[in-house]
Amino acid sequence: MEYLPICSQISHAKINTDIVRKRSPQKLELMLEPIVFHLICIINKSYESRLYFDRLYQLLGEGPDVTKDAENLAKLTNTHADSLIIPLKCFHIVTSKINKNYKLNDLISWLTSINSKTIRDSYNNLQNPPPFVLFDIMMRNPQFREEFLLQKDIWTANMKNFAVLRIGLVSILRDIIDNLIYYSIMFEIGYLQTIIEESLKFFKSSRTGVSVDLGNDFISEVIWNLAVYSSKYRDIDPTVVANAQEVLISYFSLVDDLSFKAYMGISIVISRVSYERGQKLLSVAEKKFQNKPKTLKDLVAYYLARIHLCNTPNDLTHVFGDAVSKLPMSSKLWLFFIRRLNEFGTLDEIKAKKILSQLLAINVNVTSDIVTELVRCIDDLSVLQSMVNSVDSKTAGFFIKKYIQLAGVHEGPLPKFPWSQLILSTFPMTSIENVGLLLQYKAKTSPHRVSHIYKEELLDKKLSPNKACLEALLTVALHDGDTVLWNGFTAPEIAVIEFQKHVRTRNVGLVPNEGLWWSYIKLLIKHDYVSELSKIMKWWEDLRFEPSKQLLLTLLSSLPKEFAERHIKHHEKAHLKRDWPWPSIDEFNAYTVNRE
Repeated sequence: MEYLPICSQISHAKINTDIVRKRSPQKLELMLEPIVFHLICIINKSYESRLYFDRLYQLLGEGPDVTKDAENLAKLTNTHADSLIIPLKCFHIVTSKINKNYKLNDLISWLTSINSKTIRDSYNNLQNPPPFVLFDIMMRNPQFREEFLLQKDIWTANMKNFAVLRIGLVSILRDIIDNLIYYSIMFEIGYLQTIIEESLKFFKSSRTGVSVDLGNDFISEVIWNLAVYSSKYRDIDPTVVANAQEVLISYFSLVDDLSFKAYMGISIVISRVSYERGQKLLSVAEKKFQNKPKTLKDLVAYYLARIHLCNTPNDLTHVFGDAVSKLPMSSKLWLFFIRRLNEFGTLDEIKAKKILSQLLAINVNVTSDIVTELVRCIDDLSVLQSMVNSVDSKTAGFFIKKYIQLAGVHEGPLPKFPWSQLILSTFPMTSIENVGLLLQYKAKTSPHRVSHIYKEELLDKKLSPNKACLEALLTVALHDGDTVLWNGFTAPEIAVIEFQKHVRTRNVGLVPNEGLWWSYIKLLIKHDYVSELSKIMKWWEDLRFEPSKQLLLTLLSSLPKEFAERHIKHHEKAHLKRDWPWPSIDEFNAYTVNRE
């Protein structure tokens, strides 16, 4: 039984009170998890767990006097001390049998950790934790970059302990690896390859003393998942994802063992690096698996790959029509279709409303990701209101973030929505996405509050910003003068410091999109930070960022003229294979004249 991850469900679940006998000290230590689980159940007023402790106490024999411990724990948990006597006796008996010097304070720290709302609070509350308490932290979803990094470090340091703890439950270990991959792509893709390499190296090694077979099916699934997870983010370097897939492929003794879905995942990722190579691999896979049976999931993967590889809106319409005629209820097909419409720039408000109506008419599950893609093109609160009014209350919640974005620029009274307008002032700061959303809203409505919120929610808590947070900071700083905020720095100086601190230089950090670079460069130009402007081109090269011609012209025109012309002339001679859209000297001169 997997105990701690279902603690949140104990009021609704049938509790297993069977006793599993453990004889060796190593196996006996595994009893600590069910003991803590059932103790939490008792604290939460579940009487079924008393039966578990009665049975366990009969098995273990007489225990020490724990009256004082029971009274102390009862005060902390608002529980009757009598109901804690037998559980604490069992706890002390087991810890003495396994020669662990665990005390009541240790147990209290575990309970506090398990009941903590955030990953960092959970970890900071720990004293002398056994593996199962750390494992509880691994089962949570990180909401900030620092929480993900903490999970990564816990996993790396405890893989053997976790493997022993979950022996026979390989699916849970697979889930953790998959989660780390998902959140690495979200928060810090620079660690993606390391996580995969270290995890597979450990579980594939015969020297670890633990035998866990993740299986080829799982590795193929991860190859596919890398394609799906990374498709959500437009600004990540596809070569990083391709390299991670290559590591996974290297663990197959035979390439023929790769599944059809794995081939589809590779073709999607490779097409982001080279469209021709992606298309070629898709054709190879079609021939290779032509006469082999395919599951519904294989069919979905095939059409997702084809949708992704469409290079014109007409191709997209044709391929999606074929796909949806066979798999009309697949949310992922609709998601990829809508995402490609956005990438082609062909989704407008009318189409978005029409697609939502189609989804509702055939009862397709409208996910938060689908809503995110549908509302990208919405600029009017009244249009958003009509969309929200057409869905159920659960789905309506997915529109709140777009509502906050539009409310900041809306003129006149706000239209009525299912939620109160108080949400604009009470939006919970429980994730970096929410912090970024609030900062962008405040940048439009109360710019003087942005630096205070940034400091309070991020700097004081030692948390990293996301792109939205930096965008808000830069936007406000662009219109701020010489107001000193903290540590003697003005708003523009703080914005530049924070941008340089958190944006990637080589392997880790944020990767700005074009819009964020625009905001940064505008701020530097306004305050004549020529030294910082001169560093950007090298920065772009290190990040393999490809600026638009307009952005490149803007940067060049902000540099000393001879310096900019030297760059342009060097490009004309170099004729690099993969290069930026450099202007000619004439184009550059014309741009600088018009700008003046």
